[in-house]
Formats: sequence, structure tokens, C-alpha cells
Amino acid sequence: MSSHNAARASGSLVQHWQESRRADGTIPSYESVVLGRLGRLADRCALVATRDGQPDTILWGGKGFADWLGQDLRGLSLAALPDEVHRSVAEIVVSAARSAAPAEARCDRLAEGIVTTHRLVGVPLSRGGADPLVLIQLGEEMVRTELARALFGATEQGMLALTALRDAAGTITDFKIVALNQGAARMFGRPDTELQWKRLGELLSGAPGRDVIARLAGAPGRPGRGAFELTYPRSDGRLLHLKGEVGAVGDLVAVTLTDVGDIKAREESFRLLFEDNPLPMWLVDAADGRFVAVNAAAVTHYGHDRETFLTLALADLSAGTGETDSDGILHHRRADGSVIEVSLFERAMPFEGRPARLGAVVDVTESRRNAARIDHMAHHDALTELPNRVLFAKRLDETLARRKAKGSSAFLFCLDLDKFKIVNDTLGHPVGDALLREVGARLLGCLRAEDCVARLGGDEFAILVPRPAEAEFIQALAGRIIAEMSAPFHIAGQVCHIGTSIGVACLPRDGEDAETLLRNADLALYRAKADGGSTFRCFKPEMDAWVQARRRRENNLREAFARGELSLSYQPLIDAATQRVCAFEALLRWTDPVEGPISPGEFIPLAEETGLIGPIGAWVLRQACREAAAWPDPVRIAVNLSPVQFRNRELVRTVAEALEAAGLAPQRLELEITESVLLAENDANVATLHALRALGVRIAMDDFGTGYSSLGYLRSFPFDKIKIDRSFISQVGENPHCNAIVRAVTGLGASLGIATTAEGVETAAQFAHLQAEGCSEVQGFLFSRPLTAEAARALLAQDGAEAAHRLGTAA
Repeated sequence: MSSHNAARASGSLVQHWQESRRADGTIPSYESVVLGRLGRLADRCALVATRDGQPDTILWGGKGFADWLGQDLRGLSLAALPDEVHRSVAEIVVSAARSAAPAEARCDRLAEGIVTTHRLVGVPLSRGGADPLVLIQLGEEMVRTELARALFGATEQGMLALTALRDAAGTITDFKIVALNQGAARMFGRPDTELQWKRLGELLSGAPGRDVIARLAGAPGRPGRGAFELTYPRSDGRLLHLKGEVGAVGDLVAVTLTDVGDIKAREESFRLLFEDNPLPMWLVDAADGRFVAVNAAAVTHYGHDRETFLTLALADLSAGTGETDSDGILHHRRADGSVIEVSLFERAMPFEGRPARLGAVVDVTESRRNAARIDHMAHHDALTELPNRVLFAKRLDETLARRKAKGSSAFLFCLDLDKFKIVNDTLGHPVGDALLREVGARLLGCLRAEDCVARLGGDEFAILVPRPAEAEFIQALAGRIIAEMSAPFHIAGQVCHIGTSIGVACLPRDGEDAETLLRNADLALYRAKADGGSTFRCFKPEMDAWVQARRRRENNLREAFARGELSLSYQPLIDAATQRVCAFEALLRWTDPVEGPISPGEFIPLAEETGLIGPIGAWVLRQACREAAAWPDPVRIAVNLSPVQFRNRELVRTVAEALEAAGLAPQRLELEITESVLLAENDANVATLHALRALGVRIAMDDFGTGYSSLGYLRSFPFDKIKIDRSFISQVGENPHCNAIVRAVTGLGASLGIATTAEGVETAAQFAHLQAEGCSEVQGFLFSRPLTAEAARALLAQDGAEAAHRLGTAA
């Protein structure tokens, strides 16, 4: 019966079963379906009894079903069926009995190398209240497969069946290919029809082929399986690396070929990766830890020659316990005895048929030194090598923690260098950097090992001293630091003079957390700088209010300047010979609407600190030049330049614009600078002075004698005038030292052709002494206090020196 007819027949059984179902939907009875009704279907059917829902015995079976099984079925226990039939029949019986509906399964049977597949259909039948029966029908053969051929073609491996060819003496001389699969044909790059019946010696020509035939010749008569390897050059140029396994039955030899080209390539890649790897690598025997292979990098790095290496075990390299440290680092000893730190990475792998461990070594002796350097860099200032803000904060937190745990105390210094910006701007950053390094060294020299000094940034430093904050010790340490910072610094052939201001906060009195301590030390530092610098101040609660008041003062100054509330007064300079007015010095004044007059000593440093001195100084220049333009020629106007203002590279242009706007002849403008402007002699300073001189203005050095190297300044630039500081004039005629200084300065001026002006002249005796010493000009309350612009013009209108003596109108 064809498969189509079989399907139709099985379909008829199911249809017949459905037509026999009772009206209430229960399964039909055995009698209604089987007795006298099956006809030709009965020949290929079997009736199976069940017990408790499981198949039990076969009650009867048709001839076709019995022939299929090859045994009598009547009364046969289902367990006696072949396994493959038992499983399929049991599946159908259980399913049909439980579902009360038809069920089906496929059954595959193997006989004489042929696999046949049939379709089985079963329908449940009732039998008067007893366990149901299941009628199973055998369908026609669905698939018939030759098993050997299926296995032969179902693999990518090459499979060959060879028969041995013998000579007259019975010696195997070659093999003939009896059969082969498509895998073998693909490997050899030829159709299977071309290869079948071909002699193996023809296919594998050359010495490798003869070697293979010789090995295959030993297979017949030898128990078990053998193996060989073959390299075969195909006609397309591809070189095959094949591994063969051999088994024999008599003179029939079965060969299975596997393409191991990828494995060979991987082995070659591994060899290259291993031998040429720049990392030291090795293979050690998993059992005893002895080296079985090492690469060139390991030989070079450890200093052992390869032969010596292969006599050692991994444990022989250990320079310690062999255990890793907390970072997973091992200590190894090289052939020269030096110890290195390494990370060892291992994995298990077979080597020549035995378990081994592949190891790769990373020498971390240096990635560890660098880590220490990186950690140092992260916590230290790159310029001074002092702790930075991060490390200082850590040390401060540790101190605060000890305070909570043990009740200990400490104190904190915040330092800011005085006049450092002048050095940095005038001598350049390299000199400034060198100065900061020297500052750091001097600070370390003032402290104990347990104290912490840090550079917080710029010219800001901090010192943490973990000891009781005794007033005497704080004063002694602050005094020592101030003295060290005030001593001259010799940097790159230059002599630099700076200083330092210090603010002090004490733990726990001035705060018990880092933020409060730092803030209060900063407030104390701010007060020290406001008090003139080169001093220290300990924090006091009222400083907060003082700082707030100072900030209000700063805001008021900004607003006063914006509203035009600043003004100029003019103090006359008298020619000592003629006693007539020869110039006026412009003096900045601020009268607050609420507080009244504010001292210049208070608001000018504030303007310098906040940067307001730039726009205010430019306004002073314009205003003074405009006023002087209305005076009779050759009366001059003298204007003071702040050190901050002098560092502005736009200063020369500002002066030129003020002269041009006022229409004032340049020689009638006299610019007064202090020694702090020229604290460090460099090309930029001298170039600025020469550029001002090129405009035609006069340059005067103010407060001469109060600095450190005045004579050097006179040598570096030809000043038009030097003004002798009032501290010397106040005691002239009374103090021999002051007399000597005045005589020396006036004599120096005369010899260099530089005019001299004495400030602060208040008595006739002082004036007489200055005239006798040859002083060029005088200035002070003896002649006039600072005047308003109107009073200055009135003074100039009066002719004669006596008018200057009589006039005492104050500004």
C-alpha cells in the first residue's frame, strides 16, 4: 500500500471511530468499531488492553501487524515488544486512553543496516465498564534509510573504505579506495566518482604518501585503532593538514580524516605568541611545578639561560614565602640576585599530553614605583614638594579625629607672602617659582618633623602644629617664620625682599571642624595684612565683624568712586633757594557722607588690594594734569604711582593720554614711585621707566632711604629727583644719624645732578638745616597743608616767597 493509501486508510480508521461515537460524546465500544466492521483494516491492526491507564497486553493482531513485528501477538505482554516498538505503542495507548481521543506516533526500526519508519494511529474503545481498549493501526512504510550511507554522509570528516592490495608474497603494497563520503571528496578536491577505486599510492604521490601506506599496512590484523598525520598539497595550491584514525576488519581498512589545519594554525600562532611575546612566559608541569618550556623574554628578564631554566621549578624563583602580598604581588629573584615584584597570570592547559599551567609575568617593580610617584604627585605640590591642599586637608581631618578621640589640641597658621606678586611680575615666573621653593625650604627649617606645612596654591601656605596652642610658643614660632621670610632671598643673581603675614586659629578654641578653623585663620590673616603685613594675628571673634566692616568699606569706596565723591588736594613744594612754589603734590581724598573724611592710609591699601587702584589712579592722573594745565608755567604737578598701578603694562599709554587730554607739557608732570616699585631690578621695570622718560615726564623716587637698595636703584635709572623720607627730617638738626643721612643724600644728589626734596618740614630750624645742607626743595606744614584746587590757584596768584609763609589755609 502506498503512503498515500496508508494515510487514507489510517484516516478511514479515525473517521470510522468518529462515526461510531455515541450521541453523548463518550468513546465508542469495541463491538461498534471492530466486530464485523474493520474489513481490510483489521489486517494491519492490533488490539491492546490497558490496566489503570497503562498498556498491558496485546489481545490480538492482524497478519500484517504480526509480520511487521515478526512474532505471534496474541496474549503478548507489551513489555516483550522491542524497545523502539514498545515506546511508540505505549505512547499511543497512554495518550488515547487518557484523552479519550485518537493518538498517533512514529516508530523507527533498524534491521540489517536499514532504518524503516512507520506511522502508528490508535483509537480508544470502551468495553462495558472495564479498562478501555486501544486499537492500533500500522501505517505503510514512510521512510527507508540505509544507515551506513546516512552515517557516511552526515559528517564533515572524510571517511574512506580501503581494501589492501598484496603482492605475490602477501605483503601489502598499496590500498584501493572502495568507498568514500563527500567529506573526503571535498578534502582531496576531487569528485567522489573520480576517487572511487583509485589506488591510494596514486593519490598520495611522493614520500609522505609512502609513509602513510606503510603505516596503514600495519592495520590489518592489528587490534584497536591507530592514528597518523598527513600533509596533502591539493591541486588548487591549498596545503591540507590531516589527522587520520584507522581501524581494520581483515583486509578492509576504515579511515576517518579530520582537517586539523586550523588546529595547526592555532598551534603555530600559540608558538609565535609564546616565543615572541615580550612578556616573560612559561609552561610548568601541573604535577611538580617544574618548567617544561620558557620563552626568550623569560630567559632575558630572569637572567637564566634556557637550559638552566628548564632544570628549575617555579618555587625556585621565589624570593619570599611564595605568597602574594595584599596587592596580589609576588617577589621573584633573578639570576643576579636582584629582587623584582611581579604579577603572575596563569591558566591550565595540556602540553604534550600532560596537564600544565601556562604562566605570564608582568614586572610591576617600576608600574609600583610609578604608583608611589603618582600618589606622591597627587598629594604634594609639584613646585615645592610640600604637601598640597588635598594632603593638608587629610592631615587636618586626622588631627580633628584625634581631638574627638583623645581631646588633643593643635593650632593652624595660614600664611600669605607680602610683595610676592611684585617679584613675580617684575622678575618673571621662573624667579617667582624659585622663590616659592626657597620659601618652602625655609618654612620646613622652622618646624618639627611632626608638623605639617603645605602650599595651598599661589603664595598661600598653611602650617598645622599638633600641640597645645600656648601663646608663648605661637608668638615664638610666628616670629621665627616672619624673620625668615623678611631676610633677603638670593634668587638667580637677584636679591628679593618679601615678607609674610600670618593668621592663627587654635583647636578647639577657634573651631572644631576643618571649615571653621580655616575660615577663622583666614580672617586673622586678613587682619594681619590690613595691619601692614609682616606680622601675625590670632583669631578673635570680633574679627568677623571687622571683616564685614572692611567689606562694607570696600563697597562704599566703589560707590564713592562711581558717584564722583573722591577729590584731590594739592600740597605745595617750595624751592629752598627762592622760597617760592615750584610744584604741587596731588593727594587723593575721600570724604564719606556719613563718616566724614577717611584716612588715605586706610582706603588706598584697600584700593590696591581690590584692584580699584587702577581706575582710580588713572582718574587721579587725568584730574591732576587738567588742574595743572591752568597753572603758570613752569609750576609742576607731582602724582604718586602705586606699585600695583606701576605693574600695569598700559601705564605709559595712560600717562600719555592724560597729558594729551589736558594739554599739559610733559616736563611739568612729575611721577613719584616708591622703592617697592623697583623691589627687583629687571628689564621690564627699566623699560617702563625709560618709556615714561621718553614722554618727557620727570621721575622721582619717593621715601628714599627707607628701602633696602636705594643706591642700586639710582645706578640702574637716572631719576630726576629723590625725596628724603619724613622719618629722617623729623629729627634733623637733633639726631646725628639723621643729620648724616640727610647730608649724604643731598651730597649724592648734587654729585649725580639729581634734585632732592625734604618731606615733612614742620619747623624753621629744620628748614634752616636743610638749606644749609643744600636741599633743593622742601615740603611740609611749615609752608602749607594740602590745599583745595581753588586755594592752590589763589596761592599761585600771590607773588613772592613771603606769601607762601603767610598762607596756611588747609584743604
